[in-house]
Amino acid sequence: MKTTAALLTLVTACLIAVTPAQAGSTIFVTVTGEVEFNGIRNGDINRTIVTAGSPAVLTFELDAGDYLDSMIFPVRGYAINQASYLLTLNGVQVGMQNPYPAGQTPYFVIRNNDPAVDGFFLSSNIDTGAPEGVPTDEPGIFGQFYNNFYVTYLGSTLPSLDIMDALGTYDFTDLTVFNWTLDDGEFGPNAMGILFSQMTITPEPASIALLAIAGLALIRRKR
Repeated sequence: MKTTAALLTLVTACLIAVTPAQAGSTIFVTVTGEVEFNGIRNGDINRTIVTAGSPAVLTFELDAGDYLDSMIFPVRGYAINQASYLLTLNGVQVGMQNPYPAGQTPYFVIRNNDPAVDGFFLSSNIDTGAPEGVPTDEPGIFGQFYNNFYVTYLGSTLPSLDIMDALGTYDFTDLTVFNWTLDDGEFGPNAMGILFSQMTITPEPASIALLAIAGLALIRRKR
């Protein structure tokens, strides 16, 4: 029991002491929800397959050191690892448009005091100051379907634009606005609506495991 307690104490100390750069910079984002309506008639995500009430899960990874600050608005966009992006709708997997539109980058954007609210959204252009969504690999009538997700919280929710300060779980607490739709084309109509449930922003599990291994190694050295 003493050894176990010592291990837990040491690993906890390691988690606190290690800086974000030392711990690794991969961040894992998961958004969950439920399909509210689906007007899509064709393709793999049509309304007979992805029915109202179906689960929706969005996951992707990003690098905490790979970001771009807006020159106009108090927002920071973290480049999404395109290969890691996956939207699962009632078991149907939807990826990101590949190749991605030339000259563009998909961002997970953080808002801080913008001007009096905080939040997160998906966009390929951080200088618009507004969510535009990111194109998926599912074709619609007016272009690719765009995954347009954003949540807005009270201005006291986030202390900065640093993703490491935003780690945690976000639900309806202090939530003021949410939107999650699949739009037919970049400026097309809402083809599917999804009710937001929860979002988590966490270090990649592998990074946490490495810290635990480091803690074990330190205990062995002490012996």
